[in-house]
Amino acid sequence: MSRILCAFALLLLTPAIATAQIVVTLKNKFIEDNKLRATIEATFTVDKAHKNPNPPSKDADLHVAGRAPEIQLPIVAELMNAKEDTVALGLIHGAETSGTPLAMTGAWRLWCEHGGTSDQIQGQALTKFTTTNPDHCFELHPITRVETQPTAASFHPIDAGFKTKDAFTAFTAYEAVRSELQFNALKKTTTINTHGIGFNYVEFVIELNENPALTTSDGGLMVMAAVQDLDGVLLVRNRRMVFAPDTAPLTAVMGKTKCDRMHVLGIPRINLSLVSWRTRNRTARPEVMRWNLPYEMIIAAVYADNLDASEDCVVK
Repeated sequence: MSRILCAFALLLLTPAIATAQIVVTLKNKFIEDNKLRATIEATFTVDKAHKNPNPPSKDADLHVAGRAPEIQLPIVAELMNAKEDTVALGLIHGAETSGTPLAMTGAWRLWCEHGGTSDQIQGQALTKFTTTNPDHCFELHPITRVETQPTAASFHPIDAGFKTKDAFTAFTAYEAVRSELQFNALKKTTTINTHGIGFNYVEFVIELNENPALTTSDGGLMVMAAVQDLDGVLLVRNRRMVFAPDTAPLTAVMGKTKCDRMHVLGIPRINLSLVSWRTRNRTARPEVMRWNLPYEMIIAAVYADNLDASEDCVVK
C-alpha cells in the first residue's frame, strides 16, 4: 500500500516538479536515420569541458559542451568513469584549447532534463557555449570513442560513493511524462512538446521478453524487456533496452535468452522508433500524437551478481 501511495503522490507532484514546457524540433530524416541506432558519430567541436571529472559521489562523468554538424543541436557529451581514461581526457582538453573538432562517437541521447527555456530546433544556428551545461536536450552519453581511443570500457558500475536512482521512483516518473507530437510535412520536421525530467543512472533489473540479437546498423542491440525493481517487483511490462556496440553490457546480454534477468544501470532516452510510428499513424489514429512520452533505456553497466531466470516470465 505504501508504494501505491508513493506512486500517487509522485504523479501529483510531477506537474509541479516539471513545469517547464520543453519544445524540441527534429528533422524527420534524422529521426529515421537514428531510430534503430544505439550510437551516433559526430565531428564534435569542444566548446567547454570540465577541468576534471566529477567525483564518484556526483556520477564520475566528465561533461563536455559542444556542437556537431551531424546533430545540429546543442550537445553535452559525457564520458563515464572518466578518470580511468587519461588519453580520452587529454584529447578532449586538447581540442578545447585548439578548437579543432574531434571525431567522437557515443550513445545518442535525446532527453529533456536540461532543456531550459529555449526551444531546441535542429538546424538553428548555434554559437560557442561558455558553460558545460547549456540548455540542451541532446547528449552523447556515454561516449564510446574519442578519435581512435575507444572508451567503451567505461560502461561499468560507478565507483562506491555514488547513489543510483531508485527504480520505483524513476520508472513511475518516466511512465507519467506527458507529450504531444506535431508533424510538419512541409518543413519535414517533427516537434516534441514535453516537460523536463531527470532521474539519470537508475539501477534496476530487466527480464528479457525475447532472445537478444544484434539488430542495429552500428553493431549494437535493442531488445524488449520487462523492468523490475531490485526486489523483483514488476514495474513496467515491456520496454526497449539499448546496448551500445563493443561494451560489456552488450557482451553480457548476448549470452542471455528470453526470460533471463540482468541487474543493470541505465539512463533514459526518447524512443525515436515510437516517435516515427506515431507520426506515420497520425491520420488513422490521431490520439497517438498525444500519448505519454515514448522512452527507452540505454544500458550503461551490468552488475556482477548472477540472477536466476524468471520462473514466471512476463511475456510467454
